[in-house]
Amino acid sequence: MPQERLQKIIANRGAVSRRRAETLIELGRVKVDGKVITEKGFKTNLDAFIEIDNREVVKQNDKYYYLFNKPRFVLTTMYDPKGRKTVADFFKDVPARVYPVGRLDYDVSGLLIMTNDGDFANFVMHPRYEFLKTYQALCQGNVSPMAVKQLIKGVTIDEDYRTQAVSAKLLSYNPETNQSVVELTIAEGKKHHVKKMLEAAGMNLLKLKRTKVEFLTLDNLDLGHYRDLTPHEVKQFYGIYKANRRKDD
Repeated sequence: MPQERLQKIIANRGAVSRRRAETLIELGRVKVDGKVITEKGFKTNLDAFIEIDNREVVKQNDKYYYLFNKPRFVLTTMYDPKGRKTVADFFKDVPARVYPVGRLDYDVSGLLIMTNDGDFANFVMHPRYEFLKTYQALCQGNVSPMAVKQLIKGVTIDEDYRTQAVSAKLLSYNPETNQSVVELTIAEGKKHHVKKMLEAAGMNLLKLKRTKVEFLTLDNLDLGHYRDLTPHEVKQFYGIYKANRRKDD
């Protein structure tokens, strides 16, 4: 039976990064076949029974995919040294250690995919494939049609980066609160991208929520809850990329 370094096996199973696995091993939080391992260079069989904090690290072929409605003020990370709430806190009862596909800012709510499938996560996150992401922004004031059109026409962020929304529209304006809801769809994902676009268009953002990633929507999924992605939904992402490639050829 072939053997490999323990931290590499853990990373290949999609549990945590190799570096994080090394740290967990040194802290005595990893077991192999019921025995605590603290040796960083320890090797074991590829099908070994491995646990982190007494939870099984599932084998590479056991893949899990979830659609999560992330609340605001939750970190899109698996661990926070300051003890703040992270997305991992919502997935303690699932049979695998899943992690987020991409990021949502601490103060942004909405749709987030969670998985232990590294290949799928890298595919969805890769900027080359330009999967569409839709957001709804609550803004102070009565947002003008010109400002919304500017998002589609293009704005400059990060001093010299020109970017534009695939689509944008004003969903509503509440004269009592003097607040507007703007929806926009982008195919990029730089850090704070949507926030910077809205600011560049002269909008005063109050709250931001991601409502859609390609065909996936939140529907009636409550805040802080998740559901399984179906095998068909997972396959659809690969189908979208192939369809887009055919259009470009």
